[in-house]
Amino acid sequence: MDTRATDPLPERFDRVAGPLPPAGALDPDRPYPFATIEPAQQGFVDRDGVKIWYAVWGRKGPWIAFPPPIQFVHTALFKATVPYLAEHFRVITSDNRGNGRSDRPRGQQHYHYDLYHGDFVAVLDAIGVERLALVGLSMGSMLALRLAAEQPQRITHLITSGGFADTLLSEEQMARMHGKDMDMFRHHWPTVLDNFVASIFTEPHSTKPFEDAVHYGWATDGEVVGWARNGWFGHDARDFARQVKCPTLVIHGDADARIAYERGKAVADLVPGASMITVGGGGHVQPARDPVMFNRAVRDFIGTGPKHTTWTRGMSRPRRALFICSPIGLGHAQRDLAIARELRKLQPDLAIDWFTTDPAARYLEREGERVHPICRRLANESRHFEQEAGEHDLSAFFALRTMDEIMTRNFMTFVDLMEAEHYDVVIGDEAWDVDYHYHENPELKRQPFVFLTDFVGCLPTQPDSEREALLCADRNADDIEHVARYPHIRDAAIFVGNSEDVPEVPFGPGLPVIRDWTDHNYCYCGYALPFDPATLADTEALRAKLGYRMDERIAIATVGGTGVGRHLLQRIAEAFPRMKREEPSLRMILVAGPRLSPELFPRLDGLEVRPYVHNLYEHLACSDLALVQGGLSSCMELVATRRPFLSFPLQNHFEQCVHVRRRLFNYGAETSVDYRDLAPDTLAERALTAMHAPVRYRPVETDGALRAAVRIAQVMENRHWAG
Repeated sequence: MDTRATDPLPERFDRVAGPLPPAGALDPDRPYPFATIEPAQQGFVDRDGVKIWYAVWGRKGPWIAFPPPIQFVHTALFKATVPYLAEHFRVITSDNRGNGRSDRPRGQQHYHYDLYHGDFVAVLDAIGVERLALVGLSMGSMLALRLAAEQPQRITHLITSGGFADTLLSEEQMARMHGKDMDMFRHHWPTVLDNFVASIFTEPHSTKPFEDAVHYGWATDGEVVGWARNGWFGHDARDFARQVKCPTLVIHGDADARIAYERGKAVADLVPGASMITVGGGGHVQPARDPVMFNRAVRDFIGTGPKHTTWTRGMSRPRRALFICSPIGLGHAQRDLAIARELRKLQPDLAIDWFTTDPAARYLEREGERVHPICRRLANESRHFEQEAGEHDLSAFFALRTMDEIMTRNFMTFVDLMEAEHYDVVIGDEAWDVDYHYHENPELKRQPFVFLTDFVGCLPTQPDSEREALLCADRNADDIEHVARYPHIRDAAIFVGNSEDVPEVPFGPGLPVIRDWTDHNYCYCGYALPFDPATLADTEALRAKLGYRMDERIAIATVGGTGVGRHLLQRIAEAFPRMKREEPSLRMILVAGPRLSPELFPRLDGLEVRPYVHNLYEHLACSDLALVQGGLSSCMELVATRRPFLSFPLQNHFEQCVHVRRRLFNYGAETSVDYRDLAPDTLAERALTAMHAPVRYRPVETDGALRAAVRIAQVMENRHWAG
């Protein structure tokens, strides 16, 4: 028998002692295990004084339950799965005794396979579920097989992933588990945990799920997990497997280093009539590492297909495009709309739907555009970035890295839309979720896909952080390998800018130079403005239209469409009285944006706070000074209209601190200021100096949106697509 999954700890653990977990790691870091969904119901069942936490996710559809796996992890392991499945099912999860929100009783007597099974059944009984499907991951498959056999009238479907049917060991192995191995769990828990997680994520570029799983283990302690782990062993569910009557699906990776592939195949052989999905090159935890495949397999096997649908003959289908617009700020929405309008001129019969959330969705709807109704299901990226930010400090790389749950959920929503409706082309402006998961699941691509971005390459901003440098390089390498292996995923890749705007630095050690790689893999359209600067050149007419007088100095402070810029606006408000004393005609407008309340800012004579200004670029074009965050869109609009401005890049934001600053330098407009130097008097002095200084910017191209639209139209017209 292959015992890779069940043998005691290898001898090498005895010679390694890892560091202790950081302070606070034992506390749950969120009120719920998922960032994008709250439970429809949650509670505890009391099992002889031990409280077992459970939750129901979703309010309609058939029931699914995930029996809890081994206590190295807790419910958050399913963060890429449950939020999507809850759109189609009512999903039950619970934390096993020993981790998560359940109790952690002390002593081996509290941890046993029969207790785990009884806990899970008690949860189902407390909820009152009469008919449900089971999805057992790893050790959870032992519970699923037993329940399906003991209560066949209750279980409609059974799925195991990375599962097996027995945990039998020799007497010598069992003795070691309760002796020598327990000492390792007690005294060298971080090392035990790291090595366990390394064995369940063997796929390349798995640093994020690896770190997540380590944090799940830190939510408890080694002695508890040692007792809990021992309680799983010495049991045989093979007879249960033979008695299963419901439709059964086995999912298993053929490169699983934790549970040998043959052990998963044995489950498929034991259960009468079972089907099997072999994950080529897959490791142990498909819900975390291959969530798109896993989610679709669960959904399709249990079945939630529409009862009524329409199929339209190919030649009767109208020409349609789906434009995916990044909702982080408003700049993407403005330039995307400019491109869409040019595309409509080239393709007059083309209907365009938008796929985005607030604040971009609100802007587009105000412009008369159709945001697809399915977007109500999308998780909000702007909210995530706000939650990750400090005081004018946002590590854009780590904000992107921790957005994995959001990206998976939103991509799954995108796939649902692609299955339900036909589009002739999908255009994704920094649609990193779609681009990544298309490359991971290339069979899902059904139509031409055009990718747009204004930066290439994640770059570290903390020179002394080896971890950040390593993780940035790993992400870049993953992207590079994706494009090399599946070049057909992107029918066109458009860089919104010029070659000189791309840094001449490597993606990381041993990786290509970013500009060389971008020159080879992208076409350049120049910057895409949402307006023609010539139409805004008459400052006097523009001021009259917008209600500004010619005898007053207008300063506008704006931080984009997220709430990340609150601290900068407050700092500018503190500097305003000094500026007003030096420049009595000064009138300042703080544009708080759609996600900040005007009540956050002081009421001062000459200082106005506006919650949202539609087409703000018109106001910027007739201002005497702009104070802006370091985002690309506002800065380039000011360069195009030749207005004085200062920019304040967010600290540790690689795009603003590196990519945007380089581009502004190319246009002769690098006017960035370090937020850390912003005492009110210093800020006032710098601002007034900038207001009176002449501008010598390089002209901004005005045909970028048209050039991007032409390239998209070429994809639609000239490519022979057989999807």
